[in-house]
Amino acid sequence: MTSEQHLQIINPAHKEPTSFPFFPLLPAELRVDIWQFSLQRWRLIDVNLASKENNRDLGLDEEPCYTRRNKLGNIISGAHYQVTVKGSQLLSKLLRVNSEARQTALHFYRVHIPCRLVVGDKEENTGIFPFNPEYDILRIKPGRRDHDFAHFLHDIRACDILNIGLLNLALDLNAVNCLIRIELPELQLASRTAFTETILNLREVFFVSIENAGRTYLGVLSGIHTNDRYEFHRSHPIMSVIPSFDRLALDPRENMDRDLSRVYVGTFDPRQLVCSWRELLRRWDIVHPPQKAPEYAFMVATGAGSGGKDIADRNDAAEWLRREEDRWIHGQKRHSSHMIRMGYKLPLESAEELENSPRPAIGFWLFPIEAIGPVPGSEALANDSEFAWVAKRIVDMRKHRPQLCLARMP
Repeated sequence: MTSEQHLQIINPAHKEPTSFPFFPLLPAELRVDIWQFSLQRWRLIDVNLASKENNRDLGLDEEPCYTRRNKLGNIISGAHYQVTVKGSQLLSKLLRVNSEARQTALHFYRVHIPCRLVVGDKEENTGIFPFNPEYDILRIKPGRRDHDFAHFLHDIRACDILNIGLLNLALDLNAVNCLIRIELPELQLASRTAFTETILNLREVFFVSIENAGRTYLGVLSGIHTNDRYEFHRSHPIMSVIPSFDRLALDPRENMDRDLSRVYVGTFDPRQLVCSWRELLRRWDIVHPPQKAPEYAFMVATGAGSGGKDIADRNDAAEWLRREEDRWIHGQKRHSSHMIRMGYKLPLESAEELENSPRPAIGFWLFPIEAIGPVPGSEALANDSEFAWVAKRIVDMRKHRPQLCLARMP
């Protein structure tokens, strides 16, 4: 009888430490070092930008942009956009332990972004999101107005007591297309300077492909180019709404060659995303010195939405995987006669095969950019270009073992 290891996630359990009654007796400096050490973890955070009603829409006098100052005395844009930060476990528990822990957390998360804060089922329309530029990666989803992206990057910097601002950025194709439409001459000098310097100082850039197609490959029924097999890719990571993650230099799981040979890279051609990014750097005349160039990575995961519910803890993950397994088994039974007529062999896995299959991972992969293949020059973006962008395709990535980023789950 199978142990159902194929449904047991690889994510280690991060349990809360047991009580240490002598902790208050430690020197204050040591306590603060321990608080800070507990905060030093990577986080991937979704940030949505949306336009909001302004005074002009209401027939009132409008305050000019870039005239108001924040609590740090820095000029903010005053642009009419709304920031929404949404996720699970976004706020550190140290904010609620005691005054010493709270001050340590607020010092570590030194950038305090005014926003609409949505944490689980709770929502604050006038919330503050504490943010650390060195450890946090913002996945920014722009709204309809292109320049709001630039205003937001300026305002992050204005909220940073060290005047550094954003260092790590995650972008999908929509976000890059928004950036490439920004006309720098139309921005005010303060915004233009902060914006270009932010891009120049980036440390990491993730190009994102999170698709809700699931981990099942349905052959020609899927519409994926070059996909002629009906199979289940169990090693493909599954995205969650948990922001914090552990970053492994290489995915340690075995028996992944088949899955890595056939990685679904999304409904768009990811080379177009990278090509567009390089073009906007050229347009803005931004040249990263080799020793200070950002680290680029291609991010791949299955969207949790394909399972019908966001994954916020281990119970959610177990339920998600069980529903996915049921759909896979029932789908084979439902389509079996049609599949056999099309020449498919039903991929019914034995108990031994399931036992040896890669355990599921809640998180995402990071591949080097080279894994998606050669990226053409910017001439391929022209409307009259004959370059063949190929959407909905799979790529052999066996030569590029990915990093595995695992959501931190209790």
